[in-house]
Amino acid sequence: MDYYKKMLSALAEYFSQAGWERLFLSGGCYWLANLLHQGIQGSVLMINRLEEHCALYFERGLYDVRGKISAKNFHPASEREIRFMQKNYIPTFETKGLEQYLAARM
Repeated sequence: MDYYKKMLSALAEYFSQAGWERLFLSGGCYWLANLLHQGIQGSVLMINRLEEHCALYFERGLYDVRGKISAKNFHPASEREIRFMQKNYIPTFETKGLEQYLAARM
């Protein structure tokens, strides 16, 4: 949970404008879930195909940028679904600079 909280705090500082969380609800959800997945051992990438949203399961809960969310209609993402998310869930923000910023902060 510490890694998750630290990541969200760093994102809030990086974007520093109200409503930045929307970036991770419309296109950036896979980017965030995957980045968190790399830092949270034992976590599972989850997908909700109905809502076209992904999140990360860890510490007995499902989390996205909003915090703990309902697991309704989510299931563990298969390799095929992960490839789908990589191809179709595209962030609307510049990722390289943000990744460099986060690497220095985490």
